[in-house]
Amino acid sequence: MYPDNNIFSYLKWRGDIHLTQAPFNDIDALVLAIFSYLNLPGIVSDDGSTITVEAAAKKYFSADYYRNDHSYYQKLFKLMARAERFKDAKLSYYVNTLTDQTQFSAIKIQLSNGINFISFRGTDDSLVGWKEDFEISFKTTIAQKQAASYLTKVMGKDSEDYLLGGHSKGGNLAEYAALNVSPSLQKRITDIYTFDSPGLAQEVENQLPDEYLRSTLHRFVPEFSIIGRLFEPEDIPPTIVDSTRKTVSQHDAFSWEITGSHFVTRKHRNPQAKVYNQIINQWIGNATLQERESLTNDLFNSLAASGATKINELGKNGVGGFGAILISLTNSSRRTRFVFGSLIASFWQMIKDLEITKILFTPDSIVGWVLVILGIISLTTPQYAIRAFGAIVAFAGIGFSVKQILETANSALYKKQKQFFIISYLLIFALSIALLSNNRLLIFLAHYFLGIFLIVYSYVRLRQIILHKVPGIFKKIIICIEAVVAFALGIVVVVNPKYFNKQSIIIVGILLIIYGFFKLVEELFSQRKKMPTHHR
Repeated sequence: MYPDNNIFSYLKWRGDIHLTQAPFNDIDALVLAIFSYLNLPGIVSDDGSTITVEAAAKKYFSADYYRNDHSYYQKLFKLMARAERFKDAKLSYYVNTLTDQTQFSAIKIQLSNGINFISFRGTDDSLVGWKEDFEISFKTTIAQKQAASYLTKVMGKDSEDYLLGGHSKGGNLAEYAALNVSPSLQKRITDIYTFDSPGLAQEVENQLPDEYLRSTLHRFVPEFSIIGRLFEPEDIPPTIVDSTRKTVSQHDAFSWEITGSHFVTRKHRNPQAKVYNQIINQWIGNATLQERESLTNDLFNSLAASGATKINELGKNGVGGFGAILISLTNSSRRTRFVFGSLIASFWQMIKDLEITKILFTPDSIVGWVLVILGIISLTTPQYAIRAFGAIVAFAGIGFSVKQILETANSALYKKQKQFFIISYLLIFALSIALLSNNRLLIFLAHYFLGIFLIVYSYVRLRQIILHKVPGIFKKIIICIEAVVAFALGIVVVVNPKYFNKQSIIIVGILLIIYGFFKLVEELFSQRKKMPTHHR
């Protein structure tokens, strides 16, 4: 849901105020940054020839013009074409490049009061574009070089001052371009606007923000920002903007709240986002440039294995496409596996730094740790994974059966119901003991015992929902999905244990690490009230 007071409302209610009456502001910069997402081939020229926003809109919305932009961008274009503030703005130097190596787009917008604004497009839905977002962590990308070349070309045609801006990757391109043009051109760049944009990796550029950047760079991030906090300059604090969306979806600038001609701001960022930022920054900081490159190449090669060229196509081939991604990931290089391992290490270090180790060793967090450890065993030593599955399930079976026997004995169930459940749990207890005491039996029955455990686990989780022991509709949905997945896996393991070959075990390991990690993060925030106040 978008708020009633976003850039659309700004254009509706403030668009009739000409730039001569109210000077250029931060919201205007956001409007122009988002405008660059529009595809305008055949409408805006790639040279100095100009066309007004109003005239461009007439061509764009004509019956014979093919429009493939999202409806929100089209709505923005319509409102700008009607607004006194923007309709006479002149458009030129439109470029849009998409190859198997780079995604780059930019446009020059000259406002009616003479302000020159160059807007760099952020990442579109192409895998190439997303890969470039990762590549900024270990090298200068093709798009960054194109941005600097583009800026040199456009600014070389006159002697006027310029403003630069962009959303997401577009802001990164604007910042890079400004720092990598000649000093004579750099002096004519008066302001740089970045909206939830990653900064420049010091290891790549070896260039800290200087006095020039501190005086020209204006950073804006939502309350829950992940992307905009990557490689951020410490001495240039951002303006924190309020958003009506939750978590990472706040990256959508249409969700940012505006009042009058200003953003609705907050003093502090979301504490949950801060934790993720700490983990990611430590993780990336501990990885070498070669390790970052290996991870990026392996990850996007795996995504491409699904047959997709765009993010929204990843699910087009259903389970088969997803399976191709996982199988490709299992063949990742040793460097990539090491980087994934360092992610777990970073998470643990953060927990130690926060002095909350005792708090995190709750029943739910222990499940998370077990899943992560089991996943690591499956990835590193898949030949021992079955034994590990069996042993852990056996221990879990002992604990589970004892707990359930005690609870059932003290429950309000009828006598016959109690007897049935207690006998069932005693059987699980006996099988668990037998499994641990006999190595051959452990190997032979591990599959079956694991399958039975998953089925029983599914039953218990569903029973918790039925008996209304789970608060909140969101948690009920999550537990229900968890139970269904556990039941399905249990049936597969029991009916066809040969399904779990080496490759399958590695895939399961990846999934276990992911699920365990998020379970730990979930528990971390459920325990916030018990943490020391200064760590919350």
